[in-house]
Amino acid sequence: MANDKTLCFICNKEKITYPCKGCSKEFCLVDLTEHRHILTNELHHITNEYNEFKQTINEQKQNPHNHSLINEIDQWEIESIEKIQQKAQEYREIVTKSSQTCINDVDMKFKDLNEQIQQMQIENEFNETSLTYLRNQLIEIKEQLNNPSVISIKKDSQSIINEVSIISSKKSKFNKWKQNGITVAGENENGEGLNQLN
Repeated sequence: MANDKTLCFICNKEKITYPCKGCSKEFCLVDLTEHRHILTNELHHITNEYNEFKQTINEQKQNPHNHSLINEIDQWEIESIEKIQQKAQEYREIVTKSSQTCINDVDMKFKDLNEQIQQMQIENEFNETSLTYLRNQLIEIKEQLNNPSVISIKKDSQSIINEVSIISSKKSKFNKWKQNGITVAGENENGEGLNQLN
């Protein structure tokens, strides 16, 4: 009887073996069955991973706003709004203090003008020149109150917040090239003649 037995890769015994085309090894029937069982388990594992990933894709399709970059943009928005609110509050306080200083200054000038008016009334000493002076002083005080030149708002082009940019490192495979010009080829040496291309 011919000896058709070879060494089994797993048990290392001489038995009738069967080749596995995937790994090119020889197995006895018992170990081949176990080998197939291991491969079947691996296939189940891959199938489970595939199904989990498919579920992740479906969830992202249904709710694209749950993307991690969207969360980063939301965080950037919150932080930027907080910075703007803090800066706005600082500016409000500066304007309030400056406005109060201006009002106090106007009030002092107004009281001084009032004293001058009362003095003129009591002494009954005034003429056109003094009345023009009083009128001009009153206009100047009103102008100072309505248009304080001490403070103003200037919009700066530089940002007070950190700006973010979206950078795509991969182009979509579905975009097609559009022809926007023609291909030009030239010969007859370098130059700028009608039959040359420089």
